[in-house]
Amino acid sequence: MSIYHTSKLPGRTVTTTDGREFLWFSGTDYLGMGHNEDLRRYIHSATETFGTHYGSSRNNSLRLGIYDEAELQLCDFLQTESALVVSSGMWAGQLLMKVIENISQRDPDITRIIYHYAPGVHPALWGNAFHRNNGDWSEWAMQTVRKINATEPDVAHIICTDAVGSPIVRAFDFTLFNAIQNPVNAWFVIDESHSLGVIGANGNGVVECIDSGLLDNTIFVSSLNKALGIPAGAIWGSESVVETVRKSPWYAGASPPAPAYMHAMKMLLEQDKYEIARVALLDNIAYFNRIVESIGLFDFIPGYPVFCSSNPALFNHLLANGIMASCFPYPSPADAPVTRIAISSLHQKEDLDRLAEVCKQFIA
Repeated sequence: MSIYHTSKLPGRTVTTTDGREFLWFSGTDYLGMGHNEDLRRYIHSATETFGTHYGSSRNNSLRLGIYDEAELQLCDFLQTESALVVSSGMWAGQLLMKVIENISQRDPDITRIIYHYAPGVHPALWGNAFHRNNGDWSEWAMQTVRKINATEPDVAHIICTDAVGSPIVRAFDFTLFNAIQNPVNAWFVIDESHSLGVIGANGNGVVECIDSGLLDNTIFVSSLNKALGIPAGAIWGSESVVETVRKSPWYAGASPPAPAYMHAMKMLLEQDKYEIARVALLDNIAYFNRIVESIGLFDFIPGYPVFCSSNPALFNHLLANGIMASCFPYPSPADAPVTRIAISSLHQKEDLDRLAEVCKQFIA
């Protein structure tokens, strides 16, 4: 696998350190926040008040109010009872997995816990009794429902899954879990890192796909450093769940994200700046779909900005024609590489035309 280097943040294009320029169709900056002038302005102004970082526990006797303000704004966006920001998406997942058994064992009659890990679930949710599952997601979901329905009521079940498949893009049918007969002891942990800001009526993820009977026991985690462009992570769900996390020693002992970014996120959400970028992204996705829908080259989800191929030769073909996607083993070096093309709100129609032209040449 070839490695390329750059000394400047990619946008529509990227220039490598050897002086070559490529159209850039990679990464996870789906809404183009890395080059968003509003985000830059908010961060710059916020550093005058909040500095560049906050070296303190969030549970200290002195509290910095911008964190609570940002979390309240995030709750409004997510349409959730409570939310908590932490330093990264990976830590959001691992922090939750450290306390999930305390959450699931509130009922004193619970005697044991069974974990159910979805195929391809992100390492952020790898916790107790984790094992790799390489099967089909829908078959796994149906098997999980059968296992849950066959166990005694003194067993708690923790179901861990991504909101969408990655690196191979897949949409998941969460209605399969509606067949759980006793959902009170079934806890869902869903990683929204690749869906937040993109999927949903206003970019608030897959919450609308979860049945109301399951939602009380559903906990979401996410990186905010993908579509939203904020170097932080979040955990959200019911107030009681979030408070359990907030009181844990792993939360108290961890440094929070930079407060200037919390101010910037609050302002972007308040002023619907993310939605403006999302409209542009959805327009780009629809445009590219129209011009490549007949070639059958990609795994993709309608309305989603990532297009994948298991053919590693596609990456080199794109590269030879001035387009850089990504192709590397994920999440471990032993996994098969996937050619992944990511469209962002920064791309122009001529960029998409060129990408489509080169992809059509590949299968000609």
